[in-house]
Amino acid sequence: MPIREPRFNQEKLTMSPPSMKPWKMSPPSMSPLHMTPPNMLLPNFSPPQFKLPTLSASIYFPPQTLFEEDLECPPSIARFSLDDPTVCVIGAYAEDTEGDPVNPQNALGEKGRIYLARVMDLEGEVRGDAAFPPDPPRKKIIPNMIIADDIETPGGIIDLCWSTSDPDLLIATTTTSEVLILQVTVGNRPYSSRIDLLSSHRISDPSNLVVCVAFSPAQNDIVAAGLSDGSVAIFSLPEELEEDNQIEVIRTWRPYGEDPILTLCFSNDGKELYVGDNKAKVSCWKIGKDGNKKPDMQWVDDSTFKDGDCVTKLIAWPTERSPKNTIPRRRPLLLVGGLDGNLRITDLTEKQVIPPPLTQEKSIFDQTENDPDGGIWDLALLPPIPRKSQLEDIDVGVFTPEDHPKIPTDPDENGVLVSCMEAGARVFVQREEFMEVFIRDPEKTKDKDEEELDEEKGVEKDWFNRERPFEWYNVARFQEHKGKCYSGTAVAFVDWDPIFKESGEQRKRRGWRLMTTSFEDRKVHIWQVFAD
Repeated sequence: MPIREPRFNQEKLTMSPPSMKPWKMSPPSMSPLHMTPPNMLLPNFSPPQFKLPTLSASIYFPPQTLFEEDLECPPSIARFSLDDPTVCVIGAYAEDTEGDPVNPQNALGEKGRIYLARVMDLEGEVRGDAAFPPDPPRKKIIPNMIIADDIETPGGIIDLCWSTSDPDLLIATTTTSEVLILQVTVGNRPYSSRIDLLSSHRISDPSNLVVCVAFSPAQNDIVAAGLSDGSVAIFSLPEELEEDNQIEVIRTWRPYGEDPILTLCFSNDGKELYVGDNKAKVSCWKIGKDGNKKPDMQWVDDSTFKDGDCVTKLIAWPTERSPKNTIPRRRPLLLVGGLDGNLRITDLTEKQVIPPPLTQEKSIFDQTENDPDGGIWDLALLPPIPRKSQLEDIDVGVFTPEDHPKIPTDPDENGVLVSCMEAGARVFVQREEFMEVFIRDPEKTKDKDEEELDEEKGVEKDWFNRERPFEWYNVARFQEHKGKCYSGTAVAFVDWDPIFKESGEQRKRRGWRLMTTSFEDRKVHIWQVFAD
């Protein structure tokens, strides 16, 4: 018996008329009444091809865990490597800690731990469409994570950051006020990989916690650190990485007062530093690429957030890891997360407005959630994914632009993974505002690829000759955590499509593999969403 293609691949939609017998009236002496059914053949049509904020999972169809790992210690932060998407480091507190990332001072001197995980791709099979039993099983990429190595640290891990100049180096901060320099060695086999603690340093008084750190994207080993006494420190990595207490602070200053600095980030060129504290203030400082310049305040915003709504995470967007063809087409933005559960987007192009205007305020909650709890604690960039038209030239598995220099990335697929503590995790994507739908003539575009169409389209303008507005949409929600989700991280990947085929061959689709942490139940979850 030949294999039938699923109904999704049929070229047109048809409907056969029902079998209807003539109606008859009595008495029989009267002529019968006949009724002919109408022609019910529906026309063949194609829906307009315009971008909508849709993913394979959504807030109405939440994604499910593909893999979960139990840890001995409660995880506080996780970060995939910037260079190798199969490598992830996970920072944790002590097994019986009293503290958490919101209150790290309660952890006192308890030991912490850093895990080195390898997330590998395994090819499996899923059952074919149940409506078509002859259809054979479909291929599917299944993630598998192993803990390749782990080390004990002097205190619980508050923050982690990979170096932008050396892909094997990272720094971590602890509840004992130390800055750790670590090195990851990736082996040919998963279990041969290891993580080593090279040295430990102090940049302030032991009672003063280093709450957050960020490497400059200028790739010059410049690091910014936010401290619990309200000060900011700029330093560079020492030449002798294996010697303790060799870090020399280039400059330190206090942006506002004594309120702890919870988050900071560099601008895309590394010349400016954005700082947020736990008293609802955000500011911008010009520091220069080398950090030697005396900090010059560009602006401060102390009115957008209400009192008590901590500023927990900042991302200057686009980042150095965004698609390169995105940066010239987008307005530079500052994404601001807070404990009130709102993602706020500030437009940094409006230089004449001080502070820059707030263009959007998006809540992590929707109307379907009763008695919401939680807030934003962490934001992680969704890395670039390949264009849909290039998928046939890419093998399934994790994707990095550096490994595929000839494959263009999609400038219209951008977003962030949001860690929301009690509320789980969310995926926010950026799309053009849904005001107009632009449908091209298919006859004029059938011989052109996506890059040619983008060049013709250019940067769309509004009535005032400004770039068309973009919006951020909350499109997916993951809530399988039984503990608080304090951190998440993401990599791009390509998988087999489990449903659709073209000419009998299984298609591919692109998306993001996401890892989120669950503090109290000591788990990490791996799940994924697709852009198509």
